[in-house]
Amino acid sequence: MKKMFLAAFCILTLCSLLLIANVGTIMASNSAYSMIEYWAVTPATIDGNWTSPDEWTDAPPMDMGGNAKFKYKVDTSGGSGNYKMQWLIEIFDDNTTDALDVWQICLDPGNVGGSDPTSDHWRIDITGHASDALYQGGGGGLWFGQPPLGSEMTWADSISASPWNSTPHYILEVSILKDTGTIIVGAPPNAMRVAVYDASNPSAGYQAWPPGPATDRDVPDNWGYIPTYSDTPYPEDFSIVFVVLLSSAALAVSFYCLRKRSKTESYGSAKTGIKTTR
Repeated sequence: MKKMFLAAFCILTLCSLLLIANVGTIMASNSAYSMIEYWAVTPATIDGNWTSPDEWTDAPPMDMGGNAKFKYKVDTSGGSGNYKMQWLIEIFDDNTTDALDVWQICLDPGNVGGSDPTSDHWRIDITGHASDALYQGGGGGLWFGQPPLGSEMTWADSISASPWNSTPHYILEVSILKDTGTIIVGAPPNAMRVAVYDASNPSAGYQAWPPGPATDRDVPDNWGYIPTYSDTPYPEDFSIVFVVLLSSAALAVSFYCLRKRSKTESYGSAKTGIKTTR
């Protein structure tokens, strides 16, 4: 247990330092909501279920407000040129199949942001549990339909129980090529929005991450921020509350150490960069 604790502390301290290194970066997205891109330990089998109990324990849980959550990780097992972005999305109070149900993923590969979607922004809609569509921003709040991703994307959903909720509910798994193909998403910083809509509960509207009405699909400035990635496994043995507290402590220690060193040393600009390319 002690070794596990020390390993997790080192991981989170490193993540905190990486986040500090990005403070000077222009963050076009919503920095109040951020997540680290973790590399998968267990690449997901895209079948709309938790194929094994540990299939998604290698990615952090993200709250979408209301009654939905998601996880996101990157499968690097295929090597460079065949990385895959993978999502698990669950809506706990939906067990009905409606033609107007929507799963939605918005991507800003370059963290360009903006007050409306441009050609730098992409949107994937899966509608009615039956068909998927790709859109590219066109400015002026417009989205233009593009040819479907086809073999570049695999998805499946089902009404099943999960480790998150024992009552059968809709679960979606998605995998999209990351560094080749139509949408090229390189190393962070990037931005993302994930949303669900249950047509049987229209009053709930879109449940999304980041949560709240300010995270409209048409305002990339408000999408969630992905400042960096980690090829060190996500510390799934810890509860999310403990991880958040530990991360906060690591961040505070990092700031204290940096402040203390700044009083006794002067730094050259060559010491301020952290490499984030793969």
